[in-house]
Amino acid sequence: MSNTTIHAAPQWKQLCEAALFELDPAKLLLRIAEARSAILDEIEDGFSRPSNSEQAALRDALETLRTLRTIAERGNNAERKTGS
Repeated sequence: MSNTTIHAAPQWKQLCEAALFELDPAKLLLRIAEARSAILDEIEDGFSRPSNSEQAALRDALETLRTLRTIAERGNNAERKTGS
């Protein structure tokens, strides 16, 4: 057995991936909100000072979630108009 520690992705990253791969439109906006909240918590966390690369990753993730939310909301609005 190895003593190697496997580092899991940070929670915010796991939640972003869950949002990106969510196929159920009814759950998508909730997953986006959860991921966004986790990212903002990470940014606001006064105890950790993320590196420049992590700061860039956090900003990129927020932008990706914003775009995904816009697309999801458009899809929801289109479904309401067509009655699907």
